[in-house]
Amino acid sequence: MAVALQILASGFAAGTVYGLVAVGHSLVFRLTGVVHFAFGELIALGVFVTLLAAAGNEPVSQTSVAGARFLLALVVGLLVTAVASAGAYFLAIEPYRARGSVIGWVGASLAVAFAVRTLLVVFFDRPAYVFPDPLPFRHVADDGFWHVGGATIQVRSIFVAVAALVLAGLGVALLQRTRFGRALEAIAQDFDAAVLVGLPVGRLVGLAFALAGVWAGLAAILAAPSAAFDVDAAARYGLYGLLAAAVVWFDARRALAAGIALGLTQAAVTSVHLGTLELGAAYRDVVPLALGLLFFAWRARTTTEVFE
Repeated sequence: MAVALQILASGFAAGTVYGLVAVGHSLVFRLTGVVHFAFGELIALGVFVTLLAAAGNEPVSQTSVAGARFLLALVVGLLVTAVASAGAYFLAIEPYRARGSVIGWVGASLAVAFAVRTLLVVFFDRPAYVFPDPLPFRHVADDGFWHVGGATIQVRSIFVAVAALVLAGLGVALLQRTRFGRALEAIAQDFDAAVLVGLPVGRLVGLAFALAGVWAGLAAILAAPSAAFDVDAAARYGLYGLLAAAVVWFDARRALAAGIALGLTQAAVTSVHLGTLELGAAYRDVVPLALGLLFFAWRARTTTEVFE
């Protein structure tokens, strides 16, 4: 019982973050047919710009940044993420996508990812960073932890899960109940028809790229104070989000659920012991990725059999 509660709490919190990133990947793919391989690195850029704006070059601890300064840093970080995400689309991806060059936009997206990663590694060269936490979770329950049924649950993990679900709800409302969302839906259904009826397709798609980056970046920033943070940690959000989105074939409505399933799988691999079989944290990344590859292989085979 205790292990199940531990897996549910930690896996659900991580999974909602993966799910939000997966929704961002799905939105981008449905609008453009492009897989945004630089998405994780752009999230990392937003997280580290937020850290830089919050603490500068000074050492930072969990309690050293005031709430007002952190809020300002958060706005700066998300603004940089939005500009970088939209800029990557207009400058690197769209010229090749418009010409129908798949190799071109794949190469351009990967080039953006490597460029951003190199920039971050140069300026943030420590092995790991402690991301400031402006919310006083340490004053809640037992120094920030709840003890339920023998399980130890971090209060912050519950907050991250709830915040991510709220962000998902706001995203759904934006897409379904606003003119902007309906315009994006029209573009996703028929790109050429949207151009013919006079929709400002380029501007709308660029704005969608920016919002997808902000959305996923905010989720990553919410999750960052939970543990030591480095460039790879943020980039992994992009990878796990892409895996979750690809499993449901970039269906934005199911991407959040796929991300949660991925988070729960990781938590189970880390914590569950089946007799003498004990995988542990070393396999938390390997097993979900391997299962994803097996699923893609099975899907490709069944699709081929249908067409035959």
